[in-house]
Order: sequence, then C-alpha cells, then structure tokens
Amino acid sequence: MEPKSPSKAKLPILPFFHQFRALKLAIAILIVILLILISYYLIHNSGFATNTSYFTVVLDCGSSGTRVYVYEWMSNNQVTTNSKNNLEFPILLHTFPDNSTKIVDRKDGCTYHCLQTEPGLDKFVGNASGIKGSLDPLIRRAEKWVPYERHKDTPIFVLATAGLRRLDKEIARAVLDDIEAVVKLHEFKCRKDWIRVLSGEEEAYYGWIALNRHMGIFGNSSRLPTLGLLDLGGSSLQVATEIKQPIVNDHGVFRSKIGSFDHRIMAASLPAFGLNEAFDRTVVMLSYSRAFIERDFGTFEIGHPCLGFEFTQNYTCHGCFEGNLTRKMRGNNNFIINLVGEPNWEKCKLIARAAAVNLSSSSDWSKLSDDSYCTGLSSINGEREVSWTLGAALVEGKDLWRGCLIKLPMLGRKVTSLPSYIGPKRRPT
Repeated sequence: MEPKSPSKAKLPILPFFHQFRALKLAIAILIVILLILISYYLIHNSGFATNTSYFTVVLDCGSSGTRVYVYEWMSNNQVTTNSKNNLEFPILLHTFPDNSTKIVDRKDGCTYHCLQTEPGLDKFVGNASGIKGSLDPLIRRAEKWVPYERHKDTPIFVLATAGLRRLDKEIARAVLDDIEAVVKLHEFKCRKDWIRVLSGEEEAYYGWIALNRHMGIFGNSSRLPTLGLLDLGGSSLQVATEIKQPIVNDHGVFRSKIGSFDHRIMAASLPAFGLNEAFDRTVVMLSYSRAFIERDFGTFEIGHPCLGFEFTQNYTCHGCFEGNLTRKMRGNNNFIINLVGEPNWEKCKLIARAAAVNLSSSSDWSKLSDDSYCTGLSSINGEREVSWTLGAALVEGKDLWRGCLIKLPMLGRKVTSLPSYIGPKRRPT
C-alpha cells in the first residue's frame, strides 16, 4: 500500500486555546522588540539621554564655618565619541552657589560666592541644637538648587576638616552622630560613611583633583604636566604635588589612575599654617613688641598694620603679653582685647611673612630678611573658586556615573579604599 502524499496528509488541529496562547506569546515578543527599538531610537537620535543630569551635595565643615556646595553633572557616556568633551570624569554642568545666588547682608568670612554658617562645628560639642542651627539653613538652600523630584536620589556628603581633626576621636564621633541626626531629617540620600572627618592628606588630595580637573589637565590624549596645590584653610595648609619617583616612606602618597595615565600624588597637611592660625600669631607678635595700649581696668588695645582704619573688634588673644604684663596680670593666657586697624603696608608685609614661616612670637620679626619671599606661585581667579569639595564629589561619588575610568587612590602600597580619619566601624565580611 502506497503512503499518502504529504498534500493529502491530515494535520492535527490544535485546540482553540492552544492557538490563542501562541498568539499572545507572539504579541508579547513583538511588543518587547518594539520597546527596545523605540528606546534605542530615543537615546541615539532624539537626545533624550543627553538632557539627563544628576546632582551631588557636599557640606564642607571647616574650622571657621560650614559651607554648602551643589554640583550638577552629566555622565560622560551620554556624549558621542566625537565630542571634545568626552572625558573620563563626568561633565560638570553647574556649580551652586553661583553669581546669581543672592545672600542678603553677608557678614561672615565666606570668600568668593559661597554660603556659610559660623562658627565651625567643633564649637558645638554636646550642643545638638547648635549643630542643627548650622546645618539646616545650608541643606534647605541645597534643596532649592536640586529639583524636588531628584531629592531622594541625590547623595549628600558631610565632610569635616581641621576643626574636628583637632578634637579627641570619641568627641568628634559624637559630633558626627549629631550631624547624622540632622541630615536624616531631610530627603537627600545619605549613608553613615558619607559623614566623616577627612584626614589632612585626603583634603589635600581632593584639592589636587579639583584643581587639575578645573584647569583641563585630565581628559587629554597626551599626558600634560599636573599642577601642585597650596590650599590655605582656616586652621591648616594643604599641600599636594605629583611625584615621579617612589619614595622610601610613602605615607601620604596616593596612587590613582585617571583615564589612561597613572599618577602618584604626595599630599600633606600643615596644621599650624592656616589663615586664622597665622593671624592669631601676628596678634601675639604685636603684643610682644609692645604695640599695644593698656587702658583702664586692665583692658588692652592692639593696633594691627594689616587692618583698615575703620576696623575695630573685640578679640580673644591666646598667649598675648607674656613678659609685658604687670605681676598681678601674669598667669592669664587668654585676653579679650580691642583690636583696631592701623594700616601700614610695609609693616604688614613683615609681620605676615613672619607668621607664614611660623616665626617664634618672641623673635624680632621686624628684622626678617627679604630672602623669605616665595617665588613662582600663582593663584586661581577668585571669581571661580576651586574648592576641594569638587574633588571630593568626584571621588566620593564615583559610583554615580558610568563609564568613568578613575580608580580610587591608594594610600601607600596597599590596595585599600580611601583612608578615613574617623568613620563608622566596618562590619566583617
């Protein structure tokens, strides 16, 4: 018996519900494919992704005050490869505060265009309400700069410097706990290890990153010589420079890969060379040189050559008048004096140089030679301040952008995460 031809063979008929299931599956697959194609078209043709930006908030808790910075970024992988801005770092779109920031009747010591509360948080040990009063206005201002719908996914880093570094570690940790309690009252994204005290070396390294990124050193196909940093703070002076050869004691040496190039940065912090510390030394020097007037009731007045004629202010001087006091006044190292301006440019230069080299208060600073002048230094235009907070936002927020080739610095030869002066105890893994 001959087999039936294929054309005459009867195929089994699928039940209706099997046909319906197969149809639904085919439609679902088609919809997924269409969604993928539409998303690809929007990203690569309509410019949808290039309009997406994100934000980083950094609170700089310094010795003289607390400042807030907000950075708006665009990830570098959102730019075509032909763009001149195709950097390893994300693209900085905007920095707040800026020239449009209106701060009525500013009386603080905040240089350039910044927003600051005073004094530093190290003055609020055991004073949670004082810490809240310092931080709340700054965080509320940041909330105005960041769109409301982005608050919950915007990280906030609270990083303290020399003021809290001077405190005992347990006392500083208590201050950090009070800071964390305030930050949690707001909607910004925060983790415990984002609230900490920076080491002086970290602060210097972040400043080095900020300076060289601002000056366009990174992101080039050829390696450019980097710039060294001298960052004058309130209590300390940060120094950072790239070194070419390894050194025997590599404490304070950071190794980073930025783009295609490796960098070895030596960073240091000098705690006695900040602006406020240096100014304090000038007042003590003036008291030693008898540049003061003793008024009635044991009050004193000191004229300062670096201050204007109209300046007058009560000033607490630590260590003034040693050897120049009557016997009944000796033993008291803290004096409330009336500090007045007596401008004298030549005298101001002499005493400023003496303070800069940390000359002993009892030395004759008026005979300091001109050999102590520094040469070959330059400064950044104050209208566009370069703060170490920019470097902190780049390194601390490294996980916020994609396609960035920067690696975390390593302190010394060990492959570690960023060193932390004070931070939360890590759980064992």
